[in-house]
Amino acid sequence: MRCESCGAEIANDSSFCTSCGKKITFRSAEEAISANQPPVDYSQQYNYAPSQQQHYPQPAWDAPLSVGQYIGIFLLMMIPVANLILLLVWAFAGSVNRNKKNYARATLLIMVITTVLLIILVSIFGFTLFNFLNEDLSWLQNMSHC
Repeated sequence: MRCESCGAEIANDSSFCTSCGKKITFRSAEEAISANQPPVDYSQQYNYAPSQQQHYPQPAWDAPLSVGQYIGIFLLMMIPVANLILLLVWAFAGSVNRNKKNYARATLLIMVITTVLLIILVSIFGFTLFNFLNEDLSWLQNMSHC
């Protein structure tokens, strides 16, 4: 038997190597055979160059809107018809700053939701008020004769 560390001959009943002093570990016959054989590589070898990673340019970075630009947007939103036209252009045009586009889309969405709620509330309260006034107008006529 041989020492794994230094390769010196060792007696079969030894616990330590007489040359280097390393502790001897006994292996089974299968382990000893597999230790002497190099590991088998089962991977396949391909003869092609690795593909180059595609380079995609980064999209242009939109600079954030300044405080003055926000003030200008709020002032433009006070003009009745121009605000709707500007919001539509900013929301759906292709070359608009991302911040302005998101602001326009959010504002249009809020306008649509508010309009729908307003129509619902006016129809409910308008119908109720109309019925109330049509049922009992006698008190109004009595007041006019005084």
